[in-house]
Amino acid sequence: MIFRIRMLRRANADFLSIVDYIYQRSPQGAAAWVEAFENAKSRLAENADGYSEADENDRFDLDVKQALFKTRRGRIYRIIFTIVEDEVRILRVRGSGQAPIEPGDV
Repeated sequence: MIFRIRMLRRANADFLSIVDYIYQRSPQGAAAWVEAFENAKSRLAENADGYSEADENDRFDLDVKQALFKTRRGRIYRIIFTIVEDEVRILRVRGSGQAPIEPGDV
């Protein structure tokens, strides 16, 4: 099954914030990060239900999953999402060291 991908407002803000932060240090690094993110989204579209629960899942009333992806330098990022019918709703995008999300963070 192919899932549609929808980034929610806070996830989009996370995306832009991360890209801006990396771009200030390395425009090439930001482009590579966007490519890694887009590849992760493509994998989600193909197999979203195959990913594991997010660490925060027990804090929510819905099933919250995570997709991990990393940069060439090995930094790990998480796409936190839920599945509603045939749609993947990306709730947040988090980098390593960022606090877990709470229901009010979505």
